[in-house]
Amino acid sequence: APGPADSAPEDGAPEGDPNPPQAPGPRPLSICDALSASGLRALRYALELPFDTRIVANDLSPPAVTAIRRNAECNGPLAAARIEATHGDASALLHARKSPPSARFDVVDLDPYGTAAPFLDAAVQAVSEGGMLAVTCTDLAVLCGNHGEACFAKYGSYPLRGKHCHELALRIVLASIEHHANRYKRHVEPLLCVCVDFYVRLFVRVRTSAGETKKGASKQAHVYQCIGCDAFALSRVGKVVTRGGGAKYTPGTGPPVDRLCAHCGRAHHVGGPVWAEPLHGEGVALRCLALVEEAAAAGRPFASAKKLTGLLTTVSEELPDVPLFVSLASLANTLRCTTPPLLPVVAALQARGYRVSRTHCEASGLKTDAPFEDIWDVLRAWVARNPVKKAQGNTPGAAILATPAREAIAFRATPGAYAAAGKADSVSRFVPNPEQWGPGVRDKRHLGGDAGKSPAGEA
Repeated sequence: APGPADSAPEDGAPEGDPNPPQAPGPRPLSICDALSASGLRALRYALELPFDTRIVANDLSPPAVTAIRRNAECNGPLAAARIEATHGDASALLHARKSPPSARFDVVDLDPYGTAAPFLDAAVQAVSEGGMLAVTCTDLAVLCGNHGEACFAKYGSYPLRGKHCHELALRIVLASIEHHANRYKRHVEPLLCVCVDFYVRLFVRVRTSAGETKKGASKQAHVYQCIGCDAFALSRVGKVVTRGGGAKYTPGTGPPVDRLCAHCGRAHHVGGPVWAEPLHGEGVALRCLALVEEAAAAGRPFASAKKLTGLLTTVSEELPDVPLFVSLASLANTLRCTTPPLLPVVAALQARGYRVSRTHCEASGLKTDAPFEDIWDVLRAWVARNPVKKAQGNTPGAAILATPAREAIAFRATPGAYAAAGKADSVSRFVPNPEQWGPGVRDKRHLGGDAGKSPAGEA
């Protein structure tokens, strides 16, 4: 178990003091770590938050509950006083706290090994009004399209394979959370939703509003993706029409594409529905970045400060109203040409009047409001300067290159292009992980003693 030196409380809450300064309000902040395993995250909540908290650390495994209690005691009286270890099914615990509203948690944290889907319905009901739901999903093989039927069964959305699949995974999980919340006249407001390494992590605020629930369909979209060149377009499931001061909710119109792709002549796959609104709350990433910088300035830097700084900086620069992104490496692979650098492509798109930013999901990814016609024009101009060496044959790339560019392309870099490409400062956006880093092996011990099985609720 980690000791006090590993999870030291903030200034103002001395180690061993069971009565730290209180947060504003009549009661402590209540947190549910529903799939707590050894209780490490519960310990961090107890020792690192600078105000009074009460944490319920739950697990379905009796040995895990024993470990939670032991670790809380090993980390001093403050942790022992704040953490309550419970044994039971996570969904049952959350359902038991959904009523009355005063019994709900201010924060519910779901961090399973695999999918969080079985716990979402109970979680959206157990969060207090305006409270936060934190969700982790590690089943990226399912969310990224390797097992589309499993993804649809778990999340109610069909995934598409492509370089943007990790952002699509975020939007699939967000759409699923919103679906569950809407059933109880609740809705979600994303605060910070990121894809990091082998998992997605989402922080959303949960609110109750029958009016906002009616807008649920207009916040989601189906994705049409070409099977040849991966060009994509979104079509909203519903739309809100304002008439005479009132709102009317109607079905969306579509499809946004022809039967065959306008660029390469191939057919389309249809995925979704997925979340089509912004992934992050306005200014949230910048406020988190400020906390990282304050900790470093105070001489208490986070161990992962460099990676956090790169991630949060990129998130803060993303275009919020542009779902999904294009990958320069994938586009170049379609044309069978060398991959162009970020800077000239950004400059060329900006010269045509479009907005461009990077994405935290992939180093060679770009978010832009430019249509694919203009994106392919830029790539055609790149190929003209860097000719393709091999004959294309009957490929999507050959069909795209057979169409001439509509106008001249300017690759001249500007200060705006340097900023959009992340080249105007010394921040490293994508920091590699240490060696021997990654997820461990899932515990296969069955709670009843039978080998080879693992319970759905075990963390």
